[in-house]
Amino acid sequence: MRRRAGALTVTAAALLCLSSGCGVPPSGVVEVGEPATGMTLSKAVYFLDAESSLHAVARPEIPDTNPVAAAVRELLAGPTPTESEYLTTALPPDLSQPEITVGTATILIRFPTGTPRLTTAALHQLTCTTTLATHPTRPRPAPPSGAAAPQQTPPTIHITIPNTPPHPTPTPPTCP
Repeated sequence: MRRRAGALTVTAAALLCLSSGCGVPPSGVVEVGEPATGMTLSKAVYFLDAESSLHAVARPEIPDTNPVAAAVRELLAGPTPTESEYLTTALPPDLSQPEITVGTATILIRFPTGTPRLTTAALHQLTCTTTLATHPTRPRPAPPSGAAAPQQTPPTIHITIPNTPPHPTPTPPTCP
């Protein structure tokens, strides 16, 4: 009986200590420097979710002299088996790797002869993937009060397919 009473007393004291914060006094504000800026999303491809909305999926960094070609190669490979449970692609299966020319303000993606006409959703996937490969998104600190945030201009992207009527490459409203 004494053991049980002693065990109950120790348990009650432990619970009281835990609920009261064990006597640790609260601290004030501690200055630690600049806020974290977050990760850089520089290598990702865009697939479509169930509502046909664009969805960026990170890919590992692979050293390549042409990051756009590497990103498009990853996009053409399609979603991984796990990703395909909730994502899809509008790009036709077995689509050939296009020739990609990257200029300072323009990117030309030229598919080989025999490539089928691509849907608007497929063109959006290519456009957003290409834009991200050349123009990574980085969280930036807020500009000083009253200053305008610096604007970055993404490249102009032209996608061509031989023997198909030319059509402008649609620009998605925004690449998420």
